[in-house]
Amino acid sequence: MSDKPVVGFIGVGLMGWGMAKNVVEKGYPLRVMAHRKREAVDDLIGRGASEVSTPKGMAEQADVIVLCVTGAPQVEDLLRRDDGILAGAREGLTIIDTSTSEPDLTERLYAELGARGITFFDAPLSRTPAHAWDGELTTYVGGPEELVEQWTPLLSTWASVVIPAKGPVGSAHATKLINNLIAIGYAAIWSECYSMISKIGVAPETFREIVSNSGMNCGNFQNYSKYVCDGDPDAHQFALSNCLKDISYYQRLATRNDAATFMSDGALQLLKLGKTMGYEEKNISEMVDIVAKLNGQGERAK
Repeated sequence: MSDKPVVGFIGVGLMGWGMAKNVVEKGYPLRVMAHRKREAVDDLIGRGASEVSTPKGMAEQADVIVLCVTGAPQVEDLLRRDDGILAGAREGLTIIDTSTSEPDLTERLYAELGARGITFFDAPLSRTPAHAWDGELTTYVGGPEELVEQWTPLLSTWASVVIPAKGPVGSAHATKLINNLIAIGYAAIWSECYSMISKIGVAPETFREIVSNSGMNCGNFQNYSKYVCDGDPDAHQFALSNCLKDISYYQRLATRNDAATFMSDGALQLLKLGKTMGYEEKNISEMVDIVAKLNGQGERAK
């Protein structure tokens, strides 16, 4: 019988499947909830997890619940619906939100649930589904030092790097939005650059070689370029709908803090145009097709 806490995991999608796999393989009793794709749930059951049918049922069985869902509306729904977590939650339950969510919601839930003896805190993620599978994600954690220390062993099952945000609950979600602005903002820059390269008659492979041998070379650029140069849209599986969601959250964070938003404004408008043009379920490197179409070039890569 394990002396580790029982872990409930909701959201075994691109990132969550690998995370949950590492939880159960590293000795934690695991409960999972049905996902729209049975493959992940069936695989985890085969590795030793047990399935529950509702968030309420999970709250009744688990000591800690990990959420890995799209964003704030999904988090709130899982908590508050009739068969949700709060319907089955007992004093002492901990909820770790690894989603990219809104900091103000996280702050409110921390206060509201804390009054009921339930701990809620944020531990959003960086890197890719492949890193999740290998247990090599990066996570940053909001909240008091002792809370971070308490749950670092569990966080370390899926993250090789655990960084305390050294701020209150909600600060990690805010930091995640700032980090995502960097990734999405650079994607917008690469999109404009590759479109312009085409306009002046230079091959995209030449531009990749130039940047690869400059101070601007980085993993973000290399993954992005695999679509334009090699036709691989899945090198970075980050849907433009999620990019739009994250930049929208960032803008609301900036408004709360009376901050200027020069770069995020441009990225937001490009993503809104992309949604209007039907690109919202494309991946981040396909942002170049939005710019190319606006420039009258057709789509850059097929």
